[in-house]
Amino acid sequence: MAYLSAEERRQSIVNAAVEVIAREGLARATTRRIADRAQAPLGSLHYCFRNKQELIQLVADQGAAMLERSFDDVPDDLGFEQSLRASVDALWRWVRDNVGLQLALMELAMWRIRERESDDDLYVMWNRFGGDLLREHLERGIANDGVQPQIPLDEIVRFVNHRFDGLVFEYAASLDDVACQRQMDLLADAMVVLAVPGGRASTPRAAAPRRAAARRRRRAAARA
Repeated sequence: MAYLSAEERRQSIVNAAVEVIAREGLARATTRRIADRAQAPLGSLHYCFRNKQELIQLVADQGAAMLERSFDDVPDDLGFEQSLRASVDALWRWVRDNVGLQLALMELAMWRIRERESDDDLYVMWNRFGGDLLREHLERGIANDGVQPQIPLDEIVRFVNHRFDGLVFEYAASLDDVACQRQMDLLADAMVVLAVPGGRASTPRAAAPRRAAARRRRRAAARA
Protein backbone atom coordinates (compact mmCIF):
# COMPACT_ATOMS: atom_id res chain seq x y z
CA MET A 1 0.00 0.00 0.00
CA ALA A 2 1.45 3.35 -1.07
CA TYR A 3 2.22 5.85 1.67
CA LEU A 4 -0.19 8.75 1.86
CA SER A 5 0.01 11.83 4.02
CA ALA A 6 -2.83 12.40 6.48
CA GLU A 7 -4.44 14.96 4.16
CA GLU A 8 -4.07 12.70 1.11
CA ARG A 9 -5.59 9.82 3.08
CA ARG A 10 -8.53 12.01 4.15
CA GLN A 11 -9.16 13.06 0.55
CA SER A 12 -8.95 9.49 -0.74
CA ILE A 13 -11.56 8.44 1.84
CA VAL A 14 -13.85 11.35 0.91
CA ASN A 15 -13.55 10.35 -2.77
CA ALA A 16 -14.32 6.75 -1.85
CA ALA A 17 -17.37 7.87 0.14
CA VAL A 18 -18.67 9.72 -2.92
CA GLU A 19 -18.33 6.57 -5.04
CA VAL A 20 -19.94 4.26 -2.49
CA ILE A 21 -22.86 6.62 -1.77
CA ALA A 22 -23.47 7.15 -5.50
CA ARG A 23 -23.41 3.41 -6.30
CA GLU A 24 -25.01 1.84 -3.24
CA GLY A 25 -26.92 4.60 -1.47
CA LEU A 26 -26.32 6.23 1.87
CA ALA A 27 -27.81 3.39 3.92
CA ARG A 28 -25.25 0.92 2.52
CA ALA A 29 -22.34 3.35 2.74
CA THR A 30 -20.85 1.78 5.85
CA THR A 31 -17.46 2.81 7.12
CA ARG A 32 -16.12 -0.63 6.15
CA ARG A 33 -17.33 -0.33 2.56
CA ILE A 34 -15.86 3.16 2.29
CA ALA A 35 -12.53 2.02 3.74
CA ASP A 36 -12.44 -0.94 1.33
CA ARG A 37 -13.12 1.35 -1.60
CA ALA A 38 -10.33 3.69 -0.48
CA GLN A 39 -8.03 0.68 0.00
CA ALA A 40 -7.39 1.93 3.51
CA PRO A 41 -7.45 0.18 6.88
CA LEU A 42 -10.72 0.66 8.71
CA GLY A 43 -8.81 2.17 11.60
CA SER A 44 -7.48 4.96 9.38
CA LEU A 45 -11.04 6.10 8.65
CA HIS A 46 -11.78 6.40 12.34
CA TYR A 47 -8.45 8.15 12.82
CA CYS A 48 -9.12 10.71 10.05
CA PHE A 49 -12.77 11.44 10.93
CA ARG A 50 -14.58 11.74 14.23
CA ASN A 51 -17.59 9.86 12.89
CA LYS A 52 -19.51 9.06 9.73
CA GLN A 53 -21.47 12.30 9.99
CA GLU A 54 -18.29 14.32 9.65
CA LEU A 55 -17.34 12.33 6.55
CA ILE A 56 -20.79 12.88 5.00
CA GLN A 57 -20.55 16.61 5.68
CA LEU A 58 -17.18 16.70 3.92
CA VAL A 59 -18.73 15.03 0.86
CA ALA A 60 -21.26 17.88 0.73
CA ASP A 61 -18.52 20.45 1.32
CA GLN A 62 -16.47 19.02 -1.54
CA GLY A 63 -19.45 19.26 -3.88
CA ALA A 64 -20.08 22.89 -2.96
CA ALA A 65 -16.40 23.78 -3.39
CA MET A 66 -16.26 22.15 -6.83
CA LEU A 67 -19.33 24.09 -7.91
CA GLU A 68 -17.78 27.34 -6.73
CA ARG A 69 -14.70 26.62 -8.84
CA SER A 70 -16.94 26.00 -11.85
CA PHE A 71 -18.30 29.54 -11.45
CA ASP A 72 -14.77 31.00 -11.47
CA ASP A 73 -15.03 31.17 -15.27
CA VAL A 74 -18.11 33.43 -15.18
CA PRO A 75 -16.85 37.03 -15.65
CA ASP A 76 -18.05 39.76 -13.31
CA ASP A 77 -18.68 42.35 -16.03
CA LEU A 78 -21.46 40.56 -17.91
CA GLY A 79 -24.96 41.91 -18.36
CA PHE A 80 -27.97 40.00 -17.06
CA GLU A 81 -28.61 37.84 -20.14
CA GLN A 82 -24.96 36.93 -20.62
CA SER A 83 -24.56 36.21 -16.90
CA LEU A 84 -27.63 33.98 -16.96
CA ARG A 85 -26.32 31.98 -19.91
CA ALA A 86 -22.81 31.70 -18.46
CA SER A 87 -24.18 30.62 -15.06
CA VAL A 88 -26.36 27.90 -16.59
CA ASP A 89 -23.31 26.71 -18.50
CA ALA A 90 -21.23 26.63 -15.29
CA LEU A 91 -23.90 24.54 -13.54
CA TRP A 92 -24.07 22.16 -16.51
CA ARG A 93 -20.30 21.66 -16.55
CA TRP A 94 -20.40 20.84 -12.83
CA VAL A 95 -23.06 18.17 -13.43
CA ARG A 96 -21.44 16.75 -16.57
CA ASP A 97 -17.95 16.46 -15.10
CA ASN A 98 -19.03 15.05 -11.70
CA VAL A 99 -22.04 12.82 -12.26
CA GLY A 100 -21.07 10.38 -9.48
CA LEU A 101 -20.82 13.27 -7.04
CA GLN A 102 -24.24 14.52 -8.17
CA LEU A 103 -25.85 11.18 -7.36
CA ALA A 104 -24.14 11.15 -3.96
CA LEU A 105 -25.41 14.67 -3.22
CA MET A 106 -28.93 13.64 -4.25
CA GLU A 107 -28.69 10.72 -1.83
CA LEU A 108 -27.64 13.09 0.94
CA ALA A 109 -30.49 15.48 0.12
CA MET A 110 -33.07 12.67 0.23
CA TRP A 111 -31.65 11.45 3.54
CA ARG A 112 -31.94 14.94 5.04
CA ILE A 113 -35.52 15.27 3.79
CA ARG A 114 -36.50 11.90 5.30
CA GLU A 115 -34.80 12.72 8.61
CA ARG A 116 -36.03 16.29 8.86
CA GLU A 117 -37.54 17.77 11.98
CA SER A 118 -40.95 19.34 11.44
CA ASP A 119 -39.67 22.90 11.79
CA ASP A 120 -36.55 22.51 9.61
CA ASP A 121 -36.32 24.71 6.52
CA LEU A 122 -34.44 22.21 4.39
CA TYR A 123 -34.87 24.13 1.16
CA VAL A 124 -32.01 26.41 2.21
CA MET A 125 -29.58 23.56 1.51
CA TRP A 126 -30.09 24.25 -2.21
CA ASN A 127 -28.47 27.64 -1.69
CA ARG A 128 -25.04 26.03 -1.33
CA PHE A 129 -25.51 24.05 -4.53
CA GLY A 130 -26.18 26.76 -7.06
CA GLY A 131 -28.69 29.10 -5.46
CA ASP A 132 -26.29 31.55 -3.84
CA LEU A 133 -23.81 31.59 -6.73
CA LEU A 134 -26.53 31.99 -9.34
CA ARG A 135 -28.18 34.80 -7.39
CA GLU A 136 -24.86 36.58 -6.87
CA HIS A 137 -23.97 36.57 -10.57
CA LEU A 138 -27.46 37.54 -11.73
CA GLU A 139 -27.61 40.42 -9.24
CA ARG A 140 -24.31 41.67 -10.64
CA GLY A 141 -25.64 41.34 -14.19
CA ILE A 142 -28.74 43.34 -13.27
CA ALA A 143 -26.55 46.07 -11.78
CA ASN A 144 -24.34 46.11 -14.88
CA ASP A 145 -27.36 46.48 -17.18
CA GLY A 146 -29.31 48.86 -14.96
CA VAL A 147 -32.52 47.04 -15.95
CA GLN A 148 -34.70 44.86 -13.74
CA PRO A 149 -35.83 41.44 -15.04
CA GLN A 150 -39.52 40.97 -15.75
CA ILE A 151 -39.91 38.24 -13.12
CA PRO A 152 -38.49 38.23 -9.57
CA LEU A 153 -34.91 37.09 -9.22
CA ASP A 154 -35.79 34.52 -6.54
CA GLU A 155 -38.20 32.85 -8.96
CA ILE A 156 -35.51 32.68 -11.65
CA VAL A 157 -33.04 31.09 -9.23
CA ARG A 158 -35.60 28.56 -7.98
CA PHE A 159 -36.68 27.64 -11.52
CA VAL A 160 -33.11 27.01 -12.66
CA ASN A 161 -32.30 24.98 -9.53
CA HIS A 162 -35.34 22.79 -10.06
CA ARG A 163 -34.38 22.11 -13.66
CA PHE A 164 -30.92 21.03 -12.62
CA ASP A 165 -32.32 18.54 -10.11
CA GLY A 166 -34.01 16.83 -13.03
CA LEU A 167 -30.92 17.13 -15.21
CA VAL A 168 -28.84 15.08 -12.75
CA PHE A 169 -31.13 12.08 -13.22
CA GLU A 170 -31.45 12.60 -16.96
CA TYR A 171 -27.71 12.77 -17.51
CA ALA A 172 -26.89 9.91 -15.10
CA ALA A 173 -29.32 7.69 -16.99
CA SER A 174 -28.51 8.74 -20.56
CA LEU A 175 -24.90 10.01 -20.46
CA ASP A 176 -25.99 11.96 -23.52
CA ASP A 177 -23.88 15.13 -23.59
CA VAL A 178 -25.52 16.44 -26.76
CA ALA A 179 -29.12 16.09 -25.59
CA CYS A 180 -28.43 17.50 -22.12
CA GLN A 181 -26.43 20.41 -23.51
CA ARG A 182 -29.40 21.14 -25.76
CA GLN A 183 -31.72 21.12 -22.75
CA MET A 184 -29.48 23.61 -20.95
CA ASP A 185 -29.43 25.90 -23.99
CA LEU A 186 -33.22 25.75 -24.09
CA LEU A 187 -33.39 26.48 -20.35
CA ALA A 188 -31.26 29.60 -20.80
CA ASP A 189 -33.37 30.66 -23.80
CA ALA A 190 -36.59 30.18 -21.85
CA MET A 191 -35.38 32.30 -18.95
CA VAL A 192 -34.16 35.03 -21.31
CA VAL A 193 -37.53 35.16 -23.09
CA LEU A 194 -39.39 35.25 -19.76
CA ALA A 195 -37.13 37.59 -17.81
CA VAL A 196 -35.29 39.92 -20.20
CA PRO A 197 -37.25 42.85 -21.67
CA GLY A 198 -37.34 42.14 -25.40
CA GLY A 199 -35.38 38.92 -24.83
CA ARG A 200 -35.14 36.43 -27.67
CA ALA A 201 -33.92 32.85 -27.92
CA SER A 202 -30.51 32.49 -29.48
CA THR A 203 -30.30 28.71 -29.72
CA PRO A 204 -30.82 27.48 -33.29
CA ARG A 205 -32.92 24.42 -33.90
CA ALA A 206 -30.55 21.48 -33.55
CA ALA A 207 -30.24 18.75 -36.13
CA ALA A 208 -31.02 15.33 -34.67
CA PRO A 209 -27.66 14.05 -33.36
CA ARG A 210 -26.50 10.47 -33.64
CA ARG A 211 -26.88 10.00 -29.93
CA ALA A 212 -26.99 6.23 -29.69
CA ALA A 213 -23.69 5.86 -31.51
CA ALA A 214 -22.13 8.60 -29.38
CA ARG A 215 -23.27 6.88 -26.19
CA ARG A 216 -21.81 3.55 -27.35
CA ARG A 217 -18.48 5.21 -28.08
CA ARG A 218 -18.37 6.86 -24.65
CA ARG A 219 -19.26 3.66 -22.82
CA ALA A 220 -16.72 1.67 -24.81
CA ALA A 221 -14.06 4.24 -23.95
CA ALA A 222 -15.04 4.08 -20.26
CA ARG A 223 -14.65 0.30 -20.24
CA ALA A 224 -11.26 0.44 -21.95
